[in-house]
Amino acid sequence: MSVVTLMIVGDSISHGSSGDWTWRYRLFKHLKNHGVTLDFVGPRNDLDAIATPEPGDGDDAYADPDFDPDHNAQWGRPYCLEMAEIAQKVAAHRPEYLLVLLGINDLFWYGHSADQNEANLRAFISNARTGNHDVKIVLGTVLDTHRASVDPEFNARVSEFNRRLILTAGDMTTARSPIVIAATHAEFVASAHTWDGTHPNGQGELRIAAAFADTLAGQFGVGAPYPRPFPVVVEARKPAPAV
Repeated sequence: MSVVTLMIVGDSISHGSSGDWTWRYRLFKHLKNHGVTLDFVGPRNDLDAIATPEPGDGDDAYADPDFDPDHNAQWGRPYCLEMAEIAQKVAAHRPEYLLVLLGINDLFWYGHSADQNEANLRAFISNARTGNHDVKIVLGTVLDTHRASVDPEFNARVSEFNRRLILTAGDMTTARSPIVIAATHAEFVASAHTWDGTHPNGQGELRIAAAFADTLAGQFGVGAPYPRPFPVVVEARKPAPAV
């Protein structure tokens, strides 16, 4: 059976932090349970050490380390920075699939216009293809956050980002390097599925993993759709965040 190589590209939502299972773990277990021979690839294999103030410093304290932890996710990462590095990472690790969940940091911390955010997304896609002309790309939509629920202007920016993400995928997809959407936002509600208004709790991890699993199964025949209803899971036991 051929090995399916996946690179998860993301920010803190995919990186995770001390004590997490992560949605990467949830997806890995689901695909393995459906007979997929997997190799997660990327330059990192850690979590963020949440008890220290430095973003992105490593911690290997997974809730369950029994999965392939390799990834390309970095706490605080936006498209506008990752676009300059993705070609080299794809060339080095040779994933067949990119599973991408970025964008919230572009919206939170960078004052780019909607046009500039779209240009950065397009550059990211083009540069990823420079690393592997045949790479298959699954783009996740930006998730709900507490800020979006209390800030109508920010919520509108998120909606516009996701609208353009979907349109860009349709515009840039090719037979050689298809681009499809994982509707990660569709079943994700920040008030119920995060532990701090942004980062997923166990129920949030399930919903992110499910969106990618559904797309991999439906668009590429990899694995199977994620079963619903979602199970009850034990929440991560996390140390206190640094202040």
